[in-house]
Amino acid sequence: MPSVNQPVIGYLGRILPTLSETFVVREIAALRRLGQEVRVFSLYSPEDSAVHPEAPGLAEEVKILVRPTLPRFWLAHFEFLLRSPLRYLRCLWRYVLTTEEPWRRRRHCLAYFMAAPFAAHCVRSAGVTHLHAHFANAATTTAMMVGALTGIPFSFTAHAYDIFVDDVLLAKKLAATAFVATCSHFHVRYFREHYATAAQAAIFVVRYGLDPERFALQQPSQRTPPLIIAVGRLVETKGFHTLIEACARLRTMPLTVDCLIIGDGPERERLTQMIRDLQLTDRVTLFGKLSPTEVAASYGQAALLAMPSCVRDNNRDGIPNVLLEAMATGLSVVSTCVSGIPELVRHEETGLLVEPDDPEALANAIARLLTDRPFAERLAQAGRDLVLREYNIERSARQLQRLFAGERDFPEEN
Repeated sequence: MPSVNQPVIGYLGRILPTLSETFVVREIAALRRLGQEVRVFSLYSPEDSAVHPEAPGLAEEVKILVRPTLPRFWLAHFEFLLRSPLRYLRCLWRYVLTTEEPWRRRRHCLAYFMAAPFAAHCVRSAGVTHLHAHFANAATTTAMMVGALTGIPFSFTAHAYDIFVDDVLLAKKLAATAFVATCSHFHVRYFREHYATAAQAAIFVVRYGLDPERFALQQPSQRTPPLIIAVGRLVETKGFHTLIEACARLRTMPLTVDCLIIGDGPERERLTQMIRDLQLTDRVTLFGKLSPTEVAASYGQAALLAMPSCVRDNNRDGIPNVLLEAMATGLSVVSTCVSGIPELVRHEETGLLVEPDDPEALANAIARLLTDRPFAERLAQAGRDLVLREYNIERSARQLQRLFAGERDFPEEN
């Protein structure tokens, strides 16, 4: 049982757990190791394949909040209207009826409001004293409405798409939240520059973290030809199209490499056609999804990891989690100057950076790491040291625990 003074934290995600969000599961597991009581909620059902080694039984304990087939889901509206009419009507007025969001987005606000009373009932019944949402869009909208209905304070961790594209009600969230956690100083600057309400918001840099014991230093791969790996959803902002073009340029140098792209998504067909058109079917493989354990094992087979992120319609990565994992194992990395990535991949210090959408620069950076192994090994060692020092999950969890306890006067991470 938690102590009398210790908050009971509710963690809320849109889909929790899900295979692509290992960082959320790591955070929950680390908080629990510190003795923090954490209850887990998901708007929708967890992914069947989302079994994370840090918390293998997490999916079984999750409380699902969007349950319109349950009578209790709808009865919750009448209960709040009867018992807390001012809170209920104020929430509806503020976040649905009078919001400045365009009508298309206002329909989303209404959908979240329909789920909020049942979510509030579940959160309150679980004894939660502080609700924390991951991603600033759907989960945080629901958390904000739960807070409005119950008085339970909420906070959120903001990442990427949820800030740069799907930013529904974000100004109001910044005004209402107890605090915001985000992975980089770039994100903090973005909030301050784009939202007037961010000026008064408590925004903290809490680095993504990992457990060093799960990503031990590995010996450099002796594979011939050398293997480049890339990991992520097959979406345009990951920049895998640039990596495929870079592989074609490497062939003309000439430099023989294999490239393995792990992940799946809507870009698969286009990327497959690119590989055919550039006559790279013998060298570049779209491997599909792997579990977190399988992805971790793949780092030991590679000479380097490429993460060629780019920006499309303001959508972009934050700091891709795979960069942390690869660097922790001692793998050299090349990435791009997008959002918070340069805070982790420091050019010619912990890795190499190129401009996004530049296949020639990416090919040259890859060639440099492959042909100058002492240089690559120095970067890899410095990268591992940085991750172990600043991106340790226990350190990040302690910072979050202090934020949940109401502390706001400690210094942010560098």
